[in-house]
Amino acid sequence: MILLNVIPLNAVSIVSILIFAVTIFLVFRHPILRIPFTRRYVHVDYGLAPLLGACFLFLSQSIGIEAILRGILGTDSVKPYAIIIMILSLSYICVSLDFTGFFEYVSLRVARASKGSGKRLFVYLFLLTSFLTLFTDNDIVILTMTLIIFYISRNAGLDPIPFLISQFFAVNILGMALYIGNPTNIIAADAYGLSFKEFARWMLIPSFSAAAVCLLLLWLIFRRRVSREFRTREISPEHALKDRNGAIFGTTVLGLMILFMSLPLGIPLWMIALFFALIMFLFDLLTHRANISKIVTRMPWKIAPFLAGLFIIVEGLASTGWTDLFASLLSKITGNLMATVFGVCFLSWFATGFMNNHPMSIFFVKTFQSSAFTVSHTSRLGATLALISGANFGANFTLIGALAGIMWINILAAKGVTISFSQFSKYGLLVMPIVIIVTCLAFIAELTLWA
Repeated sequence: MILLNVIPLNAVSIVSILIFAVTIFLVFRHPILRIPFTRRYVHVDYGLAPLLGACFLFLSQSIGIEAILRGILGTDSVKPYAIIIMILSLSYICVSLDFTGFFEYVSLRVARASKGSGKRLFVYLFLLTSFLTLFTDNDIVILTMTLIIFYISRNAGLDPIPFLISQFFAVNILGMALYIGNPTNIIAADAYGLSFKEFARWMLIPSFSAAAVCLLLLWLIFRRRVSREFRTREISPEHALKDRNGAIFGTTVLGLMILFMSLPLGIPLWMIALFFALIMFLFDLLTHRANISKIVTRMPWKIAPFLAGLFIIVEGLASTGWTDLFASLLSKITGNLMATVFGVCFLSWFATGFMNNHPMSIFFVKTFQSSAFTVSHTSRLGATLALISGANFGANFTLIGALAGIMWINILAAKGVTISFSQFSKYGLLVMPIVIIVTCLAFIAELTLWA
């Protein structure tokens, strides 16, 4: 009876939820399909699948032009086009900086600082990954650090699994600390109206608390697999720095961008990110770096159709009543601040593990915007903070929780390192529930004292 009162179970609503489910399935299966009546094949990857889903919604008359426009242009609180520009701008700066050899240089400096101690190396690599994640895109950190950790482990004769798992978990925990750490942060923060400075105010303490607990738990799990001492052939960090001037300029651009984002200038953050990305692009162009074509090639361009398509599909779910249904049910189980924070955090963490953090975040954001989500202002803020953490933490639950997980496992497979889905989830279940509890308690303490 609750379902019938909240959502009309008609053909349109059923089609919209089925297309959403099929789209998520295609994102992870990314099949190669034959085009009917031709000999041509098409690779339905994560960039194409959401666009196909949006097209089928339109062709089935489940959504109209208005829903498509809302899915791209957004509303006053969420503007998909701004989020896409922001992500691509940040990515360009980080990819350009990566090509200078800066990240590899810093990593080798850290490896040298461990002085042959496996325990020290374990902690240092966790802290370095956490630091880099704070100020750069988490996908770039995974791309860079994964290979560096693999080569350091191989040269030192160390078991790479403890270092790789700790690196991946660190990325997905500290990715929630700042507004720019993860695209899902931007989606949730923009929906609520959190500025860069406000985001950091609420998220830094819970993020650092979660990282400290995670490091402790991972060390307890892996302490017997990490060698006390190791020897490795000397590799000069200076040799990794391919473009010293580019590295200095790139870190300066990144630092200034973060500074300007934190100031109350009244300028949309996506404009600030785009401005500094253009400065970085002009520098690359004027200094005649031969890498500029490679930088453009490594850009995550498919994130644009991926997010645009998902926003349109979720707009279809909202217009057919599914987000109202979920909002009504969520309101019933989140009667107070503690129930809201714990409920949303665990629910979004679990949902991310099975439907990916991007579609989960968009769906939850639309749910929070529903008039059926009847909670207090403080609880609504608590739900947003819990959603941000759940979207990041979910990538440490299953390998399909984030696109970075699929990318990470493929990089390792190419190097002969095998981590099964069940093995990864075992570590996630051992570590993340305790991390979530600590994070939620930190949120509740902040909201009680400051809200």
